[in-house]
Amino acid sequence: MQRKAHFTLITSLLLIFLLLIQCSPQKKDIQETSQQRPDFAKITPLTESWRAKKISLFIHFGVYSSLGGKWKGKDINGPSENIQAIAGMGADEYQQTAASFSPKKWHPEDIIALAKDIGAKNIVYTVKHHDGFCLFKTETTPFNIVDFTPFNKDLLADLSNACKNAKIDLSLNYSLTDWHLPAAWPITSRNGAPITQEHHNTNLQQLKELLTNYGKISSIYFYSGLPTPEQSKEMRDLIHELQPQCLISNGIGNNMGDFIAMPFNQPLDIIPETPWIYRSSLFPPSLGFDKNKKVLDPLQTAKDKIRELVNVISSGGNYAINLAPRGDGSIDPQELEILSHMGRWIKVNAQALSQTHTNPIEIQSRFWSATCNKNLLYLFVDSVPASQKIILPGLNTTVKSIKFLGSGIEPEFLNKAQQLEILWTSPAMADPMQLPVLEIVMNSPLHPSPGKFLSAGPNDTIWLNQSNAIPSNSITGFDQLSSIPSKTSLKWNLKVQQPLMATLKFSEYEAGKSLIIETDSSKNNVLLKGKVGDFIRSVADTIQQKSIFRSSPFYGPFDKLHINPRGDNRLQISRGSWKGLSQNGEKTIPLPLTNFYYYIEIISESAQQYCFKITGNDGIQLWNNNKELLKQVNPHVDQPLVCQIVLDLNQGINILLVRNFNRWGNKDQFSLTPLPDARWLTQPLNLPDNLQYIKVERASPANPHADIDLPNFSIELVTKN
Repeated sequence: MQRKAHFTLITSLLLIFLLLIQCSPQKKDIQETSQQRPDFAKITPLTESWRAKKISLFIHFGVYSSLGGKWKGKDINGPSENIQAIAGMGADEYQQTAASFSPKKWHPEDIIALAKDIGAKNIVYTVKHHDGFCLFKTETTPFNIVDFTPFNKDLLADLSNACKNAKIDLSLNYSLTDWHLPAAWPITSRNGAPITQEHHNTNLQQLKELLTNYGKISSIYFYSGLPTPEQSKEMRDLIHELQPQCLISNGIGNNMGDFIAMPFNQPLDIIPETPWIYRSSLFPPSLGFDKNKKVLDPLQTAKDKIRELVNVISSGGNYAINLAPRGDGSIDPQELEILSHMGRWIKVNAQALSQTHTNPIEIQSRFWSATCNKNLLYLFVDSVPASQKIILPGLNTTVKSIKFLGSGIEPEFLNKAQQLEILWTSPAMADPMQLPVLEIVMNSPLHPSPGKFLSAGPNDTIWLNQSNAIPSNSITGFDQLSSIPSKTSLKWNLKVQQPLMATLKFSEYEAGKSLIIETDSSKNNVLLKGKVGDFIRSVADTIQQKSIFRSSPFYGPFDKLHINPRGDNRLQISRGSWKGLSQNGEKTIPLPLTNFYYYIEIISESAQQYCFKITGNDGIQLWNNNKELLKQVNPHVDQPLVCQIVLDLNQGINILLVRNFNRWGNKDQFSLTPLPDARWLTQPLNLPDNLQYIKVERASPANPHADIDLPNFSIELVTKN
């Protein structure tokens, strides 16, 4: 009775839940380490060890599993693990469901066996989902599996012991949203609500329990919630203090993660240099057990997931597959069949996945994917060309032998000038996945291609800028609703025999920033000061900026595009309503996650460059004449986002489309100001002769994921005789 009385305060949750429409550890067994905790998001022995464990088994299991996506005889429309919110269940109704939660068929040994079958070196266990129910013993709330249920058993403790005995890493998945905790209110309709201080204190206490009572934790995945920078840092510091080897996902927010965990089933737009993992579920959109899931062909699903896995690993990422046990704790037969199909193929071809690196071959092919490990190259053959030959160009070594993994059959091959030609033959082995793997043994390791080169002869000029650079990529943002791809450094490979004269060219916006400029034989800090040079605009020419039109508001995250930016007038850009800013006299209060698009026509007397100042809220995206030039997130919650950008204007009408992202619902800050007096700044740069590359990065970035933020920066290289 005391237990039920404790929760009588939670009576208003029904109304709040109707708004929620999406999703989308006493000390023991902790291994001491003398290794210093690395700077987050840097490539270190810890992150390299994490990268080497390519496959993880993710588990979503909780009270929601016993409902399986059905409430009062009706199927819910959305992820089954969010049934409490989607079905509008009252707090008392969900508590009654939790009070009878008794997963008597939960056996950690079954989970361990399945993980081994698919070659998983890591199990990621969801210890608390948005519903606030804890699958571990905690002193912060009686709403946990030990104190609130007749099962009265700590599932995490059992799994921790099983993982330790099986020598499999244990990781945790923890939601920073808590629908059950009054201190976590108010709750928004998206998984990005701010975290109150009392809620944050509860999170810290639970993290302390998790990292003290359950042995070594390999990594922690955070998701949902919107911590402040101070809260993210406090969580990170606590984790570092208790378990220095524990890596943290980007879900901790505010660019403080060690690795990037993309939302489930969401492909990456870019391949980051930061360690990353792709997470996949078998029955999207649900991650928890779903009675309503579509009946699939288990073999075909396994084929699709194996190709998904290979594509991720050959691209340099890690792969996690989700498991959704039923409410009684047993493994769903359909999921078991799919994973068993996958496991049989993985066992045969494990060496082509584990301890490997990204595809080192310069070209990509629709016929195959590749991984490598020292002098071994693995080719995953999805289909065979009509010529019955597989051609691998650009090899800088010769090949000793080739065989199929599994059968050991050796196809014929020819070593040609920096090209390998494999004469196709059947692997002569039954492969339900229809994805045979060739092991190619080379005389020396095959190093990844450095990428494109820029070349110049005597008295030539080369301009190095963002458009012809090879970037290092990451993902930046304060939460997953605001995260965007970022370029953390720029690199140019050169083929130049002559000595060079180099000049840095930039705008006032870049002035004062400190850069590290690296070549193959030098590395220097350079402060951008510059000498005032020419006007950016053509002195004799002017521009005419016509009326600014604003779209209707679009609500959602910053990474989603709402309109087609390729049109040449505002009616083609969007079917929505547009108004001139002078027509928007009504008092409009922006809501959180508002996106406004602004359409501006700029008439230029001639083709010229022109500098503009752009002010916005929490993110700006800009297109000039259908070409995207800028996408930038604001790291400062309490300041407008201000940027200057030089546009290449055509003679006549130019169309500028700007998107202003308002994450917090503050006053709209958008403005566009021409800067006719803006001038270029130039600065000489000393470079060694016969250099092979130039790399530029910020000397003191705000964080390892931050964009280099040099939109108008370039390097002029002039070759000398």
